[in-house]
Amino acid sequence: MRNRHFTNHLLIAGVSALALAAIAVPAIGDFSLFSDTAHAQSSEGHGGQGQGSGGSGSGHDGGTEGGRGQGQGAGGSGSTGGSGQGGPSADSDGKGPQAGAAGSNKGGKPVWADEGIPEVELGRLSVARSPDKVLARSLAEVISNFDPATMASLYELSATDFAARVLADWDTLSIIDSPLENLALLDQLWSTGTTGLATVDPASVNDLAGIFIGTASDKNIEITDDTVRALATIFGVDLSDATIASVADKAEDVREAILAAHG
Repeated sequence: MRNRHFTNHLLIAGVSALALAAIAVPAIGDFSLFSDTAHAQSSEGHGGQGQGSGGSGSGHDGGTEGGRGQGQGAGGSGSTGGSGQGGPSADSDGKGPQAGAAGSNKGGKPVWADEGIPEVELGRLSVARSPDKVLARSLAEVISNFDPATMASLYELSATDFAARVLADWDTLSIIDSPLENLALLDQLWSTGTTGLATVDPASVNDLAGIFIGTASDKNIEITDDTVRALATIFGVDLSDATIASVADKAEDVREAILAAHG
């Protein structure tokens, strides 16, 4: 009787051991499942690495962040490599958010930036490079301060007659003396063919342009064709050689008169 009980205990223990072994050891099919899962996880990790390395190509600062993203991607978190986008975008000009804010005539880059201007001394005329908003403010001021009753007839003269009036009546004349205001008017004249000066009907566009340039320039710097060509380039207008020569001659007459009037 004791032997039979002992035998039964052995049989029960054997069945339990086999059951535990069956649970602990996966079947052949299960090994393939585990292998596929491990492969997928490995692929995911490599995918993360690929995304992380993408950050290394974005800008000067982005390279450092991208490198950090690559290291994390190798562990399966490569999407953090997106932090490498710290550099400038593909359409950036690489000059930061203040690019073109100052010294720009037509928005963004100055209109003369790509072409350059003639090698000529501009003196006071160099303020033509001022930003649009500065020129616009000066234009508004000169128009608001312009007195048609005392000034309109003067700006309707030819440049030659204007120069003669300067020599004869310098001490009593009211003229636009500011270089920036004269050049703001010149910009408007060349752009539109007219100015906002009330009631002024100029002798010609070239005469009025010559008056503006001659008054705005330094008294001791000669005005040449290249001077006018430089201003035309800065303001983004296309003038013929004949027009440039005509304006330069008229402006030089005015400059010489102002120089002589000053003594």
